[in-house]
Amino acid sequence: MRQLPHLNYLEAFEAAARHLSFTMAAEELNCTQAAISQRVRALEQFFARPLFHRRSNGLELTEVGAAFLPGITDALDRAEVATRGLLGTRAATSVTVSAPVSFVMLWLSGNIGRFCSAHPQVELRLNSTIWTDPNVELADLSILILDRAQSVAGAQRLGQERLMLLCDPETARSAGTTPDAQWFNANRLVYVQGTMDFLDRWAESQGIAVAPAQPPLKTDNVATALEAVASAGGIVATISSYAAGYLASGRLVAPFGPGDISPLALHIVPNQQRRLSRAASDFVRWISAEIPTMDPQTSLIS
Repeated sequence: MRQLPHLNYLEAFEAAARHLSFTMAAEELNCTQAAISQRVRALEQFFARPLFHRRSNGLELTEVGAAFLPGITDALDRAEVATRGLLGTRAATSVTVSAPVSFVMLWLSGNIGRFCSAHPQVELRLNSTIWTDPNVELADLSILILDRAQSVAGAQRLGQERLMLLCDPETARSAGTTPDAQWFNANRLVYVQGTMDFLDRWAESQGIAVAPAQPPLKTDNVATALEAVASAGGIVATISSYAAGYLASGRLVAPFGPGDISPLALHIVPNQQRRLSRAASDFVRWISAEIPTMDPQTSLIS
């Protein structure tokens, strides 16, 4: 077994040694200056020797640090060459976005071309998630649906959503002009399992007691629920951003109009453990402009 310190420590040391600056190393490795300092100190504790002299005007390698640097630089260069051999040429910059699979399928995939056209040098990596992302710490940005009462550090609200009831056109023909418990419960209810409870939220807002006449269908994501209703009939509820494509195609309709403004909304959340890169900042600006705050009087169904 190799007796080696963590790779992050070696990368931090090598970058700091090249720049003789923790700040510049942090910019290169897309993390904070404090993170670089902590990793270098951990490496110094590993060796029980200082690798840098911390001067008021910058860093200076100690004799031990200067002796250690060439071997680490060579090892990292070799690792990069081997990695490029497997991955091929990569884009100069990249952004990793963790987002619900339904958001990726129902909104992002249809709109992302505009970001790619405006930022052709950026490699975009999309991690689709269901409920939670086990590798969220690897993402630069995360997309979440949050309730107004929820507080997540750094979260930026994206637009304004309506909570909408949707059904297939055939089911809509038997609906009245206002929500009706008998019609609601007589049809197949399609639920999205998880934390949002869209259908129950909608029913509660209308004063409807949920008592389905037939077993409901339950899915683990909104995209599956909407496609099931469009293909096999039934009733489902979701936020307006997710509904837009199906409404535009006519495969689903909103029999009672665009719905009420919802306390639920999409949010974009930067990874608090790393510095926000320029490419990630560009993505935040782009998506913030693409999902603007909706005029409450604007109908989604014309």
